[in-house]
Amino acid sequence: MKKLERRLGLGAIIAISISSMLGSGIFVLPGIATTITGPSVWLAFLIAAIAVLPAALSKSELASAMPSSGGTYVYLERCFGPLFGTVSGIGLWLSLLLKSSFALVGFGAYLKILAPSIELIPTSIGILVFIVVINILGIGKVSSLLIGVVIACFVSLGLVSAGGVFQINPEYMKPFLSNGPEGLISATALVFVSYAGVTKVAAIAEEIKDPEKNLPRGILISLLVVSIAYAVVTFILSGLFTQDFLSGNLSPIYYFAKKVHGDFAGTIMAIIAIVTMSSMANAGILAASRFPFAMSRDHLIPALFSRIHKKFLTPVPSIIISGMAVAYALLFLDITKIVKFASAFKLMMFFAVNVTVIVLRETRVQWYKPSYKSHFYPYVQIFGAILTGGLLIGMGFDYLYKALLTIVIPGVILYFVYSRRKTDRKGVIGIRGKRSDLIDESPEVVSRSKIENMDLSQDAKVVVSLFGKERSPEMLIEMGIALAEHGNLEVAHITEVPEQTDLDDMREEPAELRSLRRRVVAMAVEKGEPISFDPVASHDLAKTIHLISQRLHCQWLMIEWRGKTAGAFTFHNPIGWLKGHLSCNLAIFRDSGVRYIRKILVLLRENYNDPISIDTADHLAQVNTADITIIKVLPEDAEDYRVERAQKKLQEYSESIEARTAYEIIRSNDEVNTILELTAEYDLFVFGLKQQTFLSSAFGSDDDKLTAKAACSVLSVQTTANWS
Repeated sequence: MKKLERRLGLGAIIAISISSMLGSGIFVLPGIATTITGPSVWLAFLIAAIAVLPAALSKSELASAMPSSGGTYVYLERCFGPLFGTVSGIGLWLSLLLKSSFALVGFGAYLKILAPSIELIPTSIGILVFIVVINILGIGKVSSLLIGVVIACFVSLGLVSAGGVFQINPEYMKPFLSNGPEGLISATALVFVSYAGVTKVAAIAEEIKDPEKNLPRGILISLLVVSIAYAVVTFILSGLFTQDFLSGNLSPIYYFAKKVHGDFAGTIMAIIAIVTMSSMANAGILAASRFPFAMSRDHLIPALFSRIHKKFLTPVPSIIISGMAVAYALLFLDITKIVKFASAFKLMMFFAVNVTVIVLRETRVQWYKPSYKSHFYPYVQIFGAILTGGLLIGMGFDYLYKALLTIVIPGVILYFVYSRRKTDRKGVIGIRGKRSDLIDESPEVVSRSKIENMDLSQDAKVVVSLFGKERSPEMLIEMGIALAEHGNLEVAHITEVPEQTDLDDMREEPAELRSLRRRVVAMAVEKGEPISFDPVASHDLAKTIHLISQRLHCQWLMIEWRGKTAGAFTFHNPIGWLKGHLSCNLAIFRDSGVRYIRKILVLLRENYNDPISIDTADHLAQVNTADITIIKVLPEDAEDYRVERAQKKLQEYSESIEARTAYEIIRSNDEVNTILELTAEYDLFVFGLKQQTFLSSAFGSDDDKLTAKAACSVLSVQTTANWS
């Protein structure tokens, strides 16, 4: 895979991120936003910063897990699949370019102050050509320039603000909400685009030194600095000029400096505004050009756009096409309205970024290992999604509709005309979701399916699937040996990798896998059992497990799951939706460290898993010379006929078991906690799984609590059944 050179440090990250925000956001938008909300414009900027913060935290986490060019496009494509990736990639590319175009328009507004006779469009096109050239030459040169621009901009704004704070007229601050709360919400949605650049730097993560640390630090520092600057400057502006003067003014910072320090200061500030907005346009093209580059590597658009220049090590075709798009916008489009549409799409993308973190964490994909994790998960992400959704509604459905019309429809057309034929990826949602493609597969298709590095010619009675986080693989394998009853046992260590990773890159076994192989071979020799060990790298965990169980005609599939993860709010074991659609029995084991099984507790639940629970416990008891206790929990006020029926059932099961058995009916209105108390007296707790509902999957079920909190090891079982 083509690589970009890592040469950007923390200072360059902050400079690129700040320069992506500073520009039209501070030099132009205050006047436009004042028209909508009046002197409360500073509050609109502050609320917008708060709305951006969850997405900034989420994007920092995503970038530390996937530090590759493409930024938000990469995260959304990996999570939701190529269709969503195609739409989001085009939308993000266009929104950044339109914002760059808007920056060049702001550049023209300040240039007119210095040289009224200069033609705006030709000059803007000339600046654009210069920006494209320096991007082609390499972003190391760009970042050095940006650091100087950012320092000059902040120093000048600080000096002007320090002088202006003593000239504030409180009367100009009234009425605070000139158009009511609705105006404040609309203004907040408008200025939201000012902060969109804070996460642009994630699009060039592949070119950042130590991205796991520097990227989140750079994003958060940039957001804090710029949000303070926006709020302070617009607050002072509102106190220096009347609302009528500021409304619609496209060069408010020039008049700010002129009023505080005179004509010369105004001229200097106009020059700084021109340079700053030029750098903003540059940062936009820099980040935007990486979207076609990333999409091309993923085969969603032609390969031309992923070519890297041999000398400059930059994606030249992507940079050129991005520059051409900005030129088209400057020549033919009404930039102000288009940027509002781009802002609407940015809100949609920030909403999606927050949702993406939740999806990737809750689906427990193995390859998602962020070195930086967002604080206060998932509340920050939920808050961010609600806030950005509210701002979208506050903008009005007209902007949302036009954003969908101009971005979503072309993206969908591109996907079905070109991209769909080039890729068969599903994304995490597709892999972890409903898999009708697996359930409907014919035996012929299954028999032809290939799994790398596995010999599928010999059947296995039990398949033990390892996912790399087991407390004791040996204990899980021993349980599998017991269920296999001297039949073939297949131990499959499955490593899940992103769909974009070539499986050929995973052929070399890491040290921990070589160690596990040696231990499994030793167990097979010591116990004299037919055990096979195969490491498997997989893009699609559910499909791999499905194929292994089908091809090996196994009776049991065993996995380990340690219960609901602390801090998670949905349940998702390693086989997800396939859990209810296997063609074999399922055993989920949670190892609590008990080495010898001498006492087994079995819970009857009056469902079709009761017989297999009893049979499994009986077999394990015979193998381990253990005693069994069967229990049934009834409410304290249970009717006599229910008690008699349960008593009879317990007796029948007890008489059918070869191991030494006792049974007991327990009366309690708190079934779960009563059982958890009992588990302290046993070595293994066996029960049949219940069917999960949507609510129990999302917020936890009794099965989750019993598995996670039992004092002994737990084995939950499910007989061959189809719950679909």
